[in-house]
Amino acid sequence: MVRTTPDPPVSAVQYHNRTSHFRHRISPHSLDFSRYPAPFKTYACQGRIPLEKAAGTHQTSAGNQALTDMDATVGQVMARHVPDKEQKKPVDLKTVSRMLALSYGVTLADRARGILFRSVPSAGGLYPCQLYLSVQTMPGIETGLYYCDTVQGFLCKINSRPLEMKKPAPDLARAGAYLVITGIFYHSAWKYRERAFRYLLLDAGHLAESVMLAAREEGVGARVGYDFDDQRLIQGLDLDISCEVPLACLFLGSDTAEEDRPDTQPFHPAEPGPEPFAPVRYEILEKAYKAGSAIVHSRVPDAFPNVFQHSPSGGRPMPASDFCPEVFFRRAVTHRRSRRNFIARELPCSVWAAFFRQVFSGIFSDHTPEETGASANAFLVPAMICQNLEGLADGLYTLSPDGSQLACMHTGSLANALARTCLDQAWIGRAAVNFLFLADLGAVESALGSRGYRYVMMHAGRAGQRIYLAAEAFGLGCCGIGAMYDTEAAELLALKTGSVLLYAVAAGPVKKKGNMP
Repeated sequence: MVRTTPDPPVSAVQYHNRTSHFRHRISPHSLDFSRYPAPFKTYACQGRIPLEKAAGTHQTSAGNQALTDMDATVGQVMARHVPDKEQKKPVDLKTVSRMLALSYGVTLADRARGILFRSVPSAGGLYPCQLYLSVQTMPGIETGLYYCDTVQGFLCKINSRPLEMKKPAPDLARAGAYLVITGIFYHSAWKYRERAFRYLLLDAGHLAESVMLAAREEGVGARVGYDFDDQRLIQGLDLDISCEVPLACLFLGSDTAEEDRPDTQPFHPAEPGPEPFAPVRYEILEKAYKAGSAIVHSRVPDAFPNVFQHSPSGGRPMPASDFCPEVFFRRAVTHRRSRRNFIARELPCSVWAAFFRQVFSGIFSDHTPEETGASANAFLVPAMICQNLEGLADGLYTLSPDGSQLACMHTGSLANALARTCLDQAWIGRAAVNFLFLADLGAVESALGSRGYRYVMMHAGRAGQRIYLAAEAFGLGCCGIGAMYDTEAAELLALKTGSVLLYAVAAGPVKKKGNMP
C-alpha cells in the first residue's frame, strides 16, 4: 500500500514544513503490532561469519556484562584523535567485531517484555538503520559485501564483490573497508508516518557517531562520508529506493586497500528474505530523499549563522573545571539507556562545565575537509534551555560549536514552556539542561541544496549520541526529543523565519543515579 501526498515536496525545506506538528491537528493513529517491523533483515546468505562473542555482551533478563579490556574513559575517547602514524593500522575481523558490538550491538535483552536494548538510542526503539560492510582487503575475512546482523551476531555475505566506492565517493581516499548506514522507511513510519525521514536521519547520526567513537576506542583510522553517488550505492546494495536508502558511509583503515584488480567475481547479490507483510509506503519519504540526490559544493560560511530574531546579550567563557569522571567508555556504552525520571537538583558548576566540554570536545573532527558534509557543520547551531545550574541564571543560551563559550539570549524559567511545546511531555520541564539543535533551513538549502538537510539532521543526531554517553559517564539521565509543535517551538525560542528546532536532548540528575561529587 502506498500513501500518496498531494503535491509531494521538491525540497527538504518543503518536506520539513509539510511534516510539522500543530497542536490539536495531529491525526489519530493506532499502532498495529501485528505489523511491527523486524529488528533485522534476512538474506539467503552466501556465507555467515559469526561475530566474536568476546567482543559483545551477554544477553540476560537480569542484566548485562560489560565488554572486556576496558581501557579508555568516555572523556578520553571523545577527545581522542588517532595519530597519523596509526591511520595505516589494518582493520581485521576482530577489530570490526568489537566496533560493531560497541556501535550497534545488543547490550541487554529483556525477554520478559520482549525488548532489546542496544548501544545507541532510536526513536520509538524501532532501529530503522541497517549496516553493511564492504571489505576491500581485510585480514581474516574474504573480500565482498556483508550485511551486519548485530542482533543475532553474525556477518551475512550477500555479494562476492565489494562496493566500488571510488565511483560513489571518488574524492575519498582508499580504505580497507567501508560501513554503509541505510535507513528503512517503514521501520520508522510504522509509528511516525510521514515524519519518519526526520527520525531516520537523527538515528543515522547517532549510529555514525557511535561507529566513530568505537573506532577511536579501537585506535582505528576512520572518517564519515556523506558525499556519495546515491544511485550507484543503491545499485551496489541492491536496494528498493521506495523502502530503503543509503544515508552515510564510514571509511575504516584509510590507505590500506590494495591496487585495483580486474573484476573476477560476478555481481550476484543475495536475495533478501520475504517480508511477512506488505509495509505501508509513504510517497513523501521517497520524494524527500530524492530531493537531496544532488551534491552541491559550497564554501564554508565565514560567520556562524544567526537563527534568532535578536542578538545575544553578551558572551562568556565556559567555567574552568578539572572534574573528569573515570568511567570506562565500554561501560558507558553497555549501560546507556534513555532515562527521563528527572529530579530538581542543582548541578555544581564544576560538573556541568566539564560535562559540556566533554560533549563538544573533538566533535565533527573526522570529516574529509573538502566534503560538503564538513561545511554543513557551520549551519548547525547548538543552544540550551537550562535550570538549576550553579552560577548560571536559568534561561536560553547559545553555545559555541566547541562548547567553550556561552551567550545569553533570554533569562527566566523556560523548561516547562519547552515541555508544552514538545507535545506536553512534562518530564522535559524537570531536566536541568535541554540541549537544542537549530538551523536556518533556507540558508542550508541555498548553500548546500536539499542534500544539506540530511547533513544538519545527522549532525544533530551525532551530537545527541555524545550527550547520551557523556551523561552516562557523569551519572546523569538523558533522553532525546524529536517530536514538537514546530511553529510553537520557533515562537518560544524567537527564531527567525525559516529557522527551526531540529532536535532536543534533555539531560540532568535522575532518581537512583548519580556519580557526581
